[in-house]
Amino acid sequence: MVLRFIEGIGDKTINAISSFYEVLKFTSICLLHMVKPNSYNPAMRMVLVKQIYFTAVGIIPLFTTMAILFGSVIIGVVIVLATEYGLQDKIGSIIITFVIDEFSPFFTALLISLRSSTAVNTEIAVMNVNHELNTLRQYNIDLIDYLFLPRIISGMISVVSLSILFAAIMLSSGYLFTLFYMNMDFHTYKYLLINAIEVKDLVILLVKSMAFGFVTMLIPIYSGLKTTSAYTAIPISVLNGMVKLFVALFFIEVLSLLLQSL
Repeated sequence: MVLRFIEGIGDKTINAISSFYEVLKFTSICLLHMVKPNSYNPAMRMVLVKQIYFTAVGIIPLFTTMAILFGSVIIGVVIVLATEYGLQDKIGSIIITFVIDEFSPFFTALLISLRSSTAVNTEIAVMNVNHELNTLRQYNIDLIDYLFLPRIISGMISVVSLSILFAAIMLSSGYLFTLFYMNMDFHTYKYLLINAIEVKDLVILLVKSMAFGFVTMLIPIYSGLKTTSAYTAIPISVLNGMVKLFVALFFIEVLSLLLQSL
């Protein structure tokens, strides 16, 4: 009984290490192709443009509406709490840190994960089950350059650009609350934010958004590739992929907070 228990632990450990190695290997291959100039052939660029349109452009109306709502409400809550605790002189830095460093990239990654990552996971899983990926391999088509790389790069570009847009809209709509609650004019609000923002805030936004964008496409693609040859396995693949993706997003967010606290 004890021996069987130990063997079970050993098998699970070996499987976990093997899975981690495969993910690391797949990630390394994708990163290597990302820096190779010949990966950016005309077919790849065409797919990339379509993926950027699907991931970033198509979501702008919903994205803008949510940014306006969140901006006026959340910044309003931040200002009220800062006022109650006597932190009026820190309102600018609090708003900048919360909106640019934390909320904008994380919320953008969540929204794109729910909308685009599930679609990519399903797409790759269906192509795998239908043996379309094997057909492409038989025609000597590089799956990484043609299928995976455009989606990964589009995820990175989309999360970065939409995070910047989300932060700008949030900060702009937040002025409405300061106008009615604190009777603050626009120039005062503008200089409040300008004086609070630092280069490190922009660096954090850029780096975190790129990391979020990378995993929002890499993990669904890898999960789709691991789908077994049955249509009933596709929903399971998508579910597993989304769970792993959310874990990765939270891991990046926690790691970012730890690094900033050093």
